Amino acid sequence: MGDTHQTSARGGGDHIVKSVARTCQTLVYFDEARRPLTVVEVSRRLGYPQSSTSALLKSMVKLGFLAHDARRKDYFPTERVPLLGSWMNPDLFGEGIIQRLLRAISQRTQHVVVLATKNGDEAEYMQVIRPKKSPIHHISLGTRRPLGNSGVGRVLMSRFSDEEVCRLLRKVNAYRAPGTAAVDVNAFVASLAETRAKGYYLSTDQVVKGAGLISMPFPGHLNSRLFAVGVAAPTDVILKSEKEIVRIMREEIVHNLGKGGQRTDPAPSEAQTAV
Repeated sequence: MGDTHQTSARGGGDHIVKSVARTCQTLVYFDEARRPLTVVEVSRRLGYPQSSTSALLKSMVKLGFLAHDARRKDYFPTERVPLLGSWMNPDLFGEGIIQRLLRAISQRTQHVVVLATKNGDEAEYMQVIRPKKSPIHHISLGTRRPLGNSGVGRVLMSRFSDEEVCRLLRKVNAYRAPGTAAVDVNAFVASLAETRAKGYYLSTDQVVKGAGLISMPFPGHLNSRLFAVGVAAPTDVILKSEKEIVRIMREEIVHNLGKGGQRTDPAPSEAQTAV
């Protein structure tokens, strides 16, 4: 835990303190695995030295974030972890509402379901529900997609005004990585009208060839933070089942989150939703 060397974040000049990154990545791994984990498992999965991993997990036990079973020699998150952010958005995350929504959509469609939000200039997957037999493997917790070049990014952007979208995309273009194509701002803004009218967006072969995603925003009255839900499946399945998947998504959103899928209040500004 004493290792505080800074490393460059992938794709940019920002720096991340290594010990902080390891702590967060360890908690994300627990969220993916959803079972007790040993030092060896965490070390192998995340690529940390075993001695450093052991010290990290022991420190998290002392801080109250992990519990240690000395007999089984494994670790598991304590109740302190889910309680940390429960106060931030009780309407959405209280009483497991979001988990019920995502699991209901996944069970009815038998496809991968994701919860995404805007994180800076990208869309980030905060939750991923994956059926055991799903052929979609490129989506994982913490995956980030460009706002201007992904289906879920487009849906999140549809909740902004055209002026805010233009400003954000110009920033994205100005700071894009070398070799990355610029977003056609005018064409993007013009196409948002259809996305807003339909209430969802279907993208195919955009990030991974042979895979598609139907993305839909959460009801706008719930919170100033933007969220979207997505259903991922092979391209041919998405195209064949578009209407059915959209119907299921809408039914479960209304059932779990209530009515109000069409925004009646002003869309949040970029500043309100930036994290």
